[in-house]
Amino acid sequence: MKTKTTLNTNIIRKIRRPFTSRRNGFLNNAQNISFRRNLVLSIIFLMFFFVSGKIHAQKEEKSWKTDTTRSGKQIRNAVNVCPGGIAFGIFSANYERLLKPNHGLVFRADYENIPKAYSDANIEAYGMAFILNYRYHIGGGLESFYAGAYARYRVYNGTGNQEGSIFDFSIPEVTVGLNVGRRWIWKSGFTLNLAFGYGYMESWRNIDTENPYNEAAVNVFEEQYDFMSPFYGEFSIGYAF
Repeated sequence: MKTKTTLNTNIIRKIRRPFTSRRNGFLNNAQNISFRRNLVLSIIFLMFFFVSGKIHAQKEEKSWKTDTTRSGKQIRNAVNVCPGGIAFGIFSANYERLLKPNHGLVFRADYENIPKAYSDANIEAYGMAFILNYRYHIGGGLESFYAGAYARYRVYNGTGNQEGSIFDFSIPEVTVGLNVGRRWIWKSGFTLNLAFGYGYMESWRNIDTENPYNEAAVNVFEEQYDFMSPFYGEFSIGYAF
């Protein structure tokens, strides 16, 4: 009986270890909130002076930039895809509309096909994201440097098999942040866009069959899948018109 009790105690400790590690991770995240807040405020501060300087330097220029390489046509739309993401199983497309001389609005959708290599539970998962991005085009027109803010809703859905128990789970998340970038447009209408951003992310989870094994498997999936972060990136090509 003593040997059996000791064995059960060891099993319980092994099961609880991922939760202890997870709680420690949450504590570390809480300690970093102040740092992230200061980082975001610093970025806002720098962006304010950068944008203010550009506006002052260009206040006597035409407010609406006409692309003379396209027969004087005002280019207000761009459709882009991200070919580099395909290598990671990420398919992304976006559309930008220039509403006013310096103000653009971007709608973006992503789909992520996630391999099974992130857990011993043979998790099959995929992700979908929808992003709304405001851009202030500093030079006026689509072909310019820009700075702005984005809001993203993303959800990961998956199915796992742990110790013969099949379970489903979902991990929704919401991110808000800032981003900067640059768009180039050629005579043919070909366009290239490069953007980077970072923000604050909140996520939660739903598991249909809750037990320590399933919880531990989802913990491993969250910790090892690198694309589950508040980072925003875009390297895309497309057509502007």
